[in-house]
Amino acid sequence: MTIRRACPLQFVAVPRAGLSLLAGVLVLAAACDDPPSRSAAPAPPDEWHSEPHHRIGDALSGDALFGIVPYLRVNPGDGRVFVLEAYDSRLSVWTPSGEHLFSLGRSGEGPGDFMMPYRVHFEDSRFYVRDQSRFTYFSNSGTLLETVPGPPTSVSYQGFPLRIDALTADGSFLGRPTMGAHVELGMHGHDPIDSLPVFSVRESAGGWVRDVVYWHDIRTRDFALYYGNWLTFPGQPFSVADQYRLDPGAGTVLVARVVGEHLGPGEAELTELSAVADGVRFVGDTVWHRRLAFEPIPLTPALVEAAIDRMLEGLAAPEDPEDEGEDPVAVRESARGDIRKSIHVPEHLPAVRRLSMASSGQVWLLSHETVDTLNVWYSVERGDNESPPRRVLLPDWLVLLDATDTHVWGVWRDELDINYVVGRRLVPRP
Repeated sequence: MTIRRACPLQFVAVPRAGLSLLAGVLVLAAACDDPPSRSAAPAPPDEWHSEPHHRIGDALSGDALFGIVPYLRVNPGDGRVFVLEAYDSRLSVWTPSGEHLFSLGRSGEGPGDFMMPYRVHFEDSRFYVRDQSRFTYFSNSGTLLETVPGPPTSVSYQGFPLRIDALTADGSFLGRPTMGAHVELGMHGHDPIDSLPVFSVRESAGGWVRDVVYWHDIRTRDFALYYGNWLTFPGQPFSVADQYRLDPGAGTVLVARVVGEHLGPGEAELTELSAVADGVRFVGDTVWHRRLAFEPIPLTPALVEAAIDRMLEGLAAPEDPEDEGEDPVAVRESARGDIRKSIHVPEHLPAVRRLSMASSGQVWLLSHETVDTLNVWYSVERGDNESPPRRVLLPDWLVLLDATDTHVWGVWRDELDINYVVGRRLVPRP
């Protein structure tokens, strides 16, 4: 399906520094249906596409035979590519051209070992790897420096432990409560949970201090589905829940919202909130705020049915349904009806499908627009309230994991399901 490009944008920015979320406002000054009498139309977004450039991987053996790669990062200082293989507990470091520099880690709890690593963060002369239990710091050359455990389990929220994902330069931990979807959906006799706090946690002389950075709206994020003998919790295909990303270097949390009293169809709001207090700003202060308006896309019944089909394709076949006297076809059709009744179906597709924050500092937004087999992304410079976003067409097979000013980086899987790390060069469309 081909969707028309986003409408032109124009913004009037009200500067702010260290203001609260309510005090800092960005006014949307133009929309798609502006009258034709306007003296000057705002410039449309720059449009870019990508072309093959770098590929790292090997289908047979060696350091470049990658397992599952859920995370990679490009060091903004020197351009080296850091590839995390979670299930192999390995971090490998490469030049963009594919030269292997070094590898770190193995599965274990000893110094330099990893337990399912899932994040890399760069600091001036070192970097850390975050795994399920701690932060392990290395020099830029790969020398082990120290390990930092997360807060104790006694630091919790209503009895639920915190998942700590990041550690800022001032020693503050950033995280959120972890609870099952069955708890969030209110399946134990309590009301469903609409929002959860994202915390900044730090140690002080009197113990651990926990501050709320913002309340994460999780409505429409999941639903419960009984499929055969299994209870599953698929993600909502048209979720309008908040999305957020952490920036340990800046000590901020970036939030993308697509619904609100002041947001209309096709609009999105980006808000960057301080997660640390430094005497000038406080936890929860707004650092940057911008609204974006794209052409609204109606959510048609055909799109809903196509999403249901994809969800059913992603479900495994019912396990031994005949043992329970059930017909597999009947189980699947019953699930189809349950999905149809349970999913959230807004009038328009959400303006943002996925929020990504590049190591270069750019914000990348995946839209619901498509052009043939290309996904439409928009990139925005953080702190910029004036420039139109860059509109980037990327192959739908590319799992985008990071981006620089010149390249997008992600994973490509061949016909044998072997993973390759690829860097595609960004090129302006003629």
